[in-house]
Amino acid sequence: MLTSAPMLGAWGVGGVAAVLALVAWRRRQGSLQRGPAETRPPRADLRVAAPLAAPAGDPAAVLQAGLYDLALVPRGGDPAGDTAPAPALRAAVDAALSARDWSARHLPRRPQLLPQLIQTVNDHEASARAMAAIIGQDPVLTGNLLRIANSPVYRLQARPVDSLQRAVTLVGTEGIRQIISAVLVQPVMHLQCAAFPQFDAVIWEHALLASRAAADHARTVSHEDAFAAQWLGLTQGLGAALVMRHLLDACAGHGVAVPPRALAAALLDDWTLPVASRIAAAWELPPPVHAALERAGAGAPDGLLTSLGFARAAAAASLLCRHGRMGQAQALALLEHLQSTPAHALQWIWRRVHGRAVETLDADEVHAGDGDAGADAGVASR
Repeated sequence: MLTSAPMLGAWGVGGVAAVLALVAWRRRQGSLQRGPAETRPPRADLRVAAPLAAPAGDPAAVLQAGLYDLALVPRGGDPAGDTAPAPALRAAVDAALSARDWSARHLPRRPQLLPQLIQTVNDHEASARAMAAIIGQDPVLTGNLLRIANSPVYRLQARPVDSLQRAVTLVGTEGIRQIISAVLVQPVMHLQCAAFPQFDAVIWEHALLASRAAADHARTVSHEDAFAAQWLGLTQGLGAALVMRHLLDACAGHGVAVPPRALAAALLDDWTLPVASRIAAAWELPPPVHAALERAGAGAPDGLLTSLGFARAAAAASLLCRHGRMGQAQALALLEHLQSTPAHALQWIWRRVHGRAVETLDADEVHAGDGDAGADAGVASR
């Protein structure tokens, strides 16, 4: 079975200390003590569940388990789902995901404008305005593009982005390419998950942040195709949503209202990237995306997969910090031990991914981050 966590080497006394600190945090149900500059209460609208077990010694797995703590909070915090027949559910989901006769109805619908976007991206003479014109054909997608462009992940200054032309001017060709890809994916990634009401929002935020981090890592560290890396970040989010959909279908067939959280986490670990590979093939994404996902789990060094592994960990770390579950010092200590990113590159990517709050935070927190915009814009322009 393929797994999503990259294999890591021994990472020393500092890594052990970081994990011990994180374990202590998890035993206190996610409330790390931080210095005054980092202190922020947990999101009022984000419920907290008892933490899932995290493997010691693997920083990527620790961060992934923290992400599941955020996403897999049962409806009403009811732990009754943990008494569900886990072996029977596991067998049903494994059988459904292993089947090779998937039809179009088993996969998320390919965005109608995706082929045009890929064709335009492959044209090195195409401008950002040409790419934005693709989205301009659809008023709903245009509105979504402006919303994401105004989200703190991409927003570079306090003044709102109120037009496609302004979005193009501010973020440039590479930025508009990333935003358009996210705009196309978000509608088909939406999943009504009554069992875990926070799952949809958390997994989307994670995919958006991972796509940004993967593109930056590919461009500056692994020297791979940044567009392909970005799509790896988005596609793994789609894979997670589809795995959850199959789990919910299995639960409906067994009369289970809330799946066991540990089972949900294990299935997401095992199946997210293999399912993402099927989506990449069905959507006819650029060949490097599909090829990288097919190689996942092989254990051989791979530049794009290294970028994806780092990006998934960095996105999880950022979300844990944003939701008051971890301090930046602990997050960076874990990321430093991934052994795939030089310290200067890690700091730069972290600032671009985490320098401002994600789009779901309150307005006062969003505006508090606008002061970092100029510095980010200066780095991005180089």
